[in-house]
Amino acid sequence: MAIYKVKRSWLYTSAKNNQVPICKIAGKNYYSRKHMDALFGVSAEIEALTEWLTTEEAEVLYSTTKESLRTQAYRRHIPTKREYGKTYYSKKHLDDIFRPDLKASNDYYTTAEAARKYGMTKSNICVIVKTNNLTKVKVGVQNLIVKEELDRIMASRLAQFGAYRLQ
Repeated sequence: MAIYKVKRSWLYTSAKNNQVPICKIAGKNYYSRKHMDALFGVSAEIEALTEWLTTEEAEVLYSTTKESLRTQAYRRHIPTKREYGKTYYSKKHLDDIFRPDLKASNDYYTTAEAARKYGMTKSNICVIVKTNNLTKVKVGVQNLIVKEELDRIMASRLAQFGAYRLQ
């Protein structure tokens, strides 16, 4: 119970439902560590992590929803732990995915920002990025586009099509 931070009833129920080998010695139950680690997901990596966020803290910090957070954790194998009924997510791993440093940077446009600036749709911006092989960074569900590259391409497009319209 102390290692996995679960209640006694949950330990018994989980061990029984998942057929974890139990050895009784002097009236105490001893469970297979290998099976319990597999069941509760505790590994050496998780024990080495020091910063954990609750679901509510992660929602506020990364401007996401509970559902999105769970999906990202499942798909990208983010270490999670449950202690006394609360779920905690590894801050280090969430930072690697949601990249708050890049979102705060002035060196990148989001697709929506670029579309507003140039009076286009997000689809048009995506096509321009793809056809010109512009650098983009995936942050959560958003694509961040390098401002300098997009501004250069858009200036050349304006020069090219501006001259075309004058003819």
